[in-house]
Amino acid sequence: MKARMMKMMGWMLMMVGIMSLTSCEVEVRPWHDDVHHDDRTYELCSRTWEESWVEAGNRYTQRLDFYNNRTGREFLRIEYWDGDVSEDIYRFNWIWDGKDCIRMDYGPGDISYLEEIWIHDNTLTGYLDNVEVYFKGRL
Repeated sequence: MKARMMKMMGWMLMMVGIMSLTSCEVEVRPWHDDVHHDDRTYELCSRTWEESWVEAGNRYTQRLDFYNNRTGREFLRIEYWDGDVSEDIYRFNWIWDGKDCIRMDYGPGDISYLEEIWIHDNTLTGYLDNVEVYFKGRL
């Protein structure tokens, strides 16, 4: 009985050894890793994106910069109808959040989403917090 048990243990050890030799390494990446977004990340980070519009007599200019280190900067300039001007810069961290969506984190409780992103012919279109946007690239 003891000899039979030793023989069985030998076979089990040999099977474990064989299985460990034939196993392959599997790399687990975070869900937001942009392995499939390399070209789009390059395009996104290759220029400053700018959009201007007029609303209620005021002229707005918004610029977005995305950097490869997953940080970004938003510049907002408002030229008021009475001649006053305000300029603000907001910094954010960003990640791809799905196939065509970017999550922009400005700080605790302040998150924006740029969805349905389409980059083509020096334009970036999509929906920024559910508002349709049309940015032109500035090199």
